[in-house]
Amino acid sequence: MKKLFFLLLFPLLLFGNMAKPWMDGSQHSTLYGVGNASVKSEVIDIRLVKEPVDEIYFADYTIKYRVYSPQKQTLPLLFIAINLYDNTEVKVNGVSKKIELIDIEKKKYPFIQQNETGFFVQYSHSDKVSVDPNSLLYFSADLMEGENIIEVKYEANLEYNTYGFIKDYKLKYSLYPSKFWKSFGPIDINLILDNGVEFKDSNLGDEKKEKNILKWKIDPQNQENMTIEVSEKPSFISKILLFLNPFGIAILSLIAMSFIHFKLMKRNTKMYILVLGIVLVPILFYVIYLLSFDLINFSLGKRFTKHGYVFLYVVTYPILLLFYWILMLLIFRRIKRNQNPASS
Repeated sequence: MKKLFFLLLFPLLLFGNMAKPWMDGSQHSTLYGVGNASVKSEVIDIRLVKEPVDEIYFADYTIKYRVYSPQKQTLPLLFIAINLYDNTEVKVNGVSKKIELIDIEKKKYPFIQQNETGFFVQYSHSDKVSVDPNSLLYFSADLMEGENIIEVKYEANLEYNTYGFIKDYKLKYSLYPSKFWKSFGPIDINLILDNGVEFKDSNLGDEKKEKNILKWKIDPQNQENMTIEVSEKPSFISKILLFLNPFGIAILSLIAMSFIHFKLMKRNTKMYILVLGIVLVPILFYVIYLLSFDLINFSLGKRFTKHGYVFLYVVTYPILLLFYWILMLLIFRRIKRNQNPASS
């Protein structure tokens, strides 16, 4: 009985059987290389782009490394690339490089090792990261003596919530491999926002803003990961509707309908006015509640959003009907007594 009572009173809390409420983003990292070279600086340009079909944002990365080599050499390089799009492009001093498929059984790599538990990238004697070789992007960079420019372009998925009206996105990028270069200079990060998203938070410290571009400059030696959080940007009307939420909109409607019902009963004390209101007002409350989801989606320019088992809220209809019936019956009797004092 206690469980049934809980289900009747609190159906909006029933999310136990929902699917995972977020979508994982890509996992990727800065370059790692074995050789006598150092990274003088790194520039990470990130543009947030909205897919036209699914209306989900992804990150378009353009990353430039300024690498100093004391002599002409071929430097093997890799970075972790889990769940990236298949259009990665790499250039070394303006020359396109081929991404090599890692075949650990046919070829030995200076930084990929295997033991009984699986494969891992060996950054140093004491630092290693477990990996799937298929999630590594590997290429050889032909470096000339002096300064070289390595440019990497790819698109990555963002982590986001799958339930709710507004999607919050989280962008993650691993800086950990930078610690194992001979030296690694400062990193400039430029986040380019479009009009549909707004910045929320980051672990990069204070940002500088130039129009729609947020800028940071960090020392990778003091930080292992970059995390930036953004959110869809609602209009002013959408903010009001989101503040009220469907339940708030339905409650305001219930108050308005109850007031109209009260006024009608004062005008006409016929029993059918009381009964008609008792039947219609609770039903309209739930209709407005359910339609409010579409109203908020329309204000946001969305076709559909997920909200769990909101339909279970209607199981509270008997409770609202009983409460409203008792309340209006008491009000109706008082109105009749006030209008016919002699009969009382």
